[in-house]
Amino acid sequence: MVLTKKDMAKAPINKILKWLAVADMFVMIEYIPFASSQYIYMKPGQKDFSYAWAIYILFHMNYTQVLHTISIGLTVTLAVWRYVAIRHPHGACASFLLSHCNECILFSFVISPIVCFPTLLVFKVSERVKDNRVLYYVQADKNSNLYRINFWIHSVIIKLLPCCILTIISFVLVKVLCEASKRKQKLKEYSNPNKLSAQHQHLQKHASRIPKCDRRTDRTTMLLVAVLILFLLTEFPQGILGLMSGIMEKCFFEVCYQVFGEMMDLLALINAAVDFVLYGLMSKQFRTTFKSLFFKRRLGSIELTRVTRLTTTCV
Repeated sequence: MVLTKKDMAKAPINKILKWLAVADMFVMIEYIPFASSQYIYMKPGQKDFSYAWAIYILFHMNYTQVLHTISIGLTVTLAVWRYVAIRHPHGACASFLLSHCNECILFSFVISPIVCFPTLLVFKVSERVKDNRVLYYVQADKNSNLYRINFWIHSVIIKLLPCCILTIISFVLVKVLCEASKRKQKLKEYSNPNKLSAQHQHLQKHASRIPKCDRRTDRTTMLLVAVLILFLLTEFPQGILGLMSGIMEKCFFEVCYQVFGEMMDLLALINAAVDFVLYGLMSKQFRTTFKSLFFKRRLGSIELTRVTRLTTTCV
């Protein structure tokens, strides 16, 4: 809701953040009935082998994986966009991305179901009879080549490849921030108050002051670096476990991967939820828009005008 406000929606980065928030929101909403049934309505150790529950589990697996993959794609798009905006702000690549922002977002929504399609073919609802009762459960043919290929796709393409890209881009962004910080420090040290006249000191002080746009750009970059680092902390372990499952196959999957299944789901949900907190902590425009939208108290007219009339491409 904050990112769709008129003053916020103009920036291309905010468009990407908006659809990233939409994907994360639907993932977390879908987890509510799953977690409620699994941990509240069912007793400890109880399992539901009904056909309806098996169908729901199959839907839950594919739905959350597709939406989470969309979230990963948008995060990579966000990082690439910021890298181009900082390293080549006036180049042909930046102009191309600026004019094709909607297409970049749409690409993540289109390619993600295609990449996740093998999972839909691998897992299916099976049944068996026990004590004169038909039990339904989700099962995969662990001896098939498609099962192994699915793990390689999930671990390498969906998890590790984006993590490697984000690691490189995060390193570059942090390096750019450090270089900018050193330049600002040199500007501060350049002025010597003991040797300059009062008028010269005044001029030098204003000359060495960091422009508001530069400070805003640094805050945006720090925000995106924080989002990327959080993403790496939650996705990289999943990629490693998936890669080990692809190499060691069903032995590792049954003994190790499934044990950490709930932990990986929790990390993914934390990643989806903490982003909002990061926006609020690190973006003044986001905080001001949030207050004006949800808290009807009167903000200072000067502060509101100064913040909400920004037309920059940053958060």
